[in-house]
Amino acid sequence: MLEQRFDLRKTRYLCERFKKSPNITEECSVADHLGICYSAGDASIITSVRELFLRTYMYVKDWFDYRGDIAIDLWVAPETVDLQYMTCLSCGDGFASAPGSRNGKNVILFVSPLSGGKNADKDRFSGMLAHEITHHFVTDISHATIFYMKRKEERNVPVWIEEGLCQLIQSEVDPSFRMKCDEDIARPHSWQPLQDVWNDLSSCEDVDTAYLQAYEETKTLVEKKGKAEIIRLLHLNRTHSVDWSDLTCKGKKSKKDNHEHGLQLL
Repeated sequence: MLEQRFDLRKTRYLCERFKKSPNITEECSVADHLGICYSAGDASIITSVRELFLRTYMYVKDWFDYRGDIAIDLWVAPETVDLQYMTCLSCGDGFASAPGSRNGKNVILFVSPLSGGKNADKDRFSGMLAHEITHHFVTDISHATIFYMKRKEERNVPVWIEEGLCQLIQSEVDPSFRMKCDEDIARPHSWQPLQDVWNDLSSCEDVDTAYLQAYEETKTLVEKKGKAEIIRLLHLNRTHSVDWSDLTCKGKKSKKDNHEHGLQLL
């Protein structure tokens, strides 16, 4: 069955091929626009998951000063193998979540905290929730064509900005994630040219560094331009009137260079 599901990788993006695991049989409502699908074995933690889901959703909504609501369903995979089935990926124990859609609905996949791994820690669970919820808000605000790793159109929100915003908001919710990012950034790095992290972070030679760069670039961008301006640009992107290439960094080759050159906004 997994092999049949994995074949979909050849024809569909990750966010387009979700299918609920047969082991997920229960449903509950968090609000009119938020729902959770889970297995009977996770019934004991659903009250806690509901509270975290709603609290984190409201945090991201307030961050973007968003009026209205976005409908999102959270699918809680009881085990990693269920996440593999739903994503069509050979997910390891470290793979905690993924955003996507199913039948026109926004979906977030998570491995149950009861299975151990990253989501067993409450702060990490909240941070990962914030990360994935942010994907859906960025997509809704900007009308980006596709939000997982790759873009289909040239003039669209660059992946480094979207992933950077997701990590920035994650760092505000999860202090341990913020600390780790700050520690990693403090080490010397050879950053990629921004065009190399525009469409597909997964194709970079060093994926971890690509994500770290996306976080560092976006954090600096928000500090320089202000959060309200970034949100305004995301809204403008709906009409493709934003040239994201105007937000560029020059001369960034290492952390030492970062201190000397900084972010240059054209």
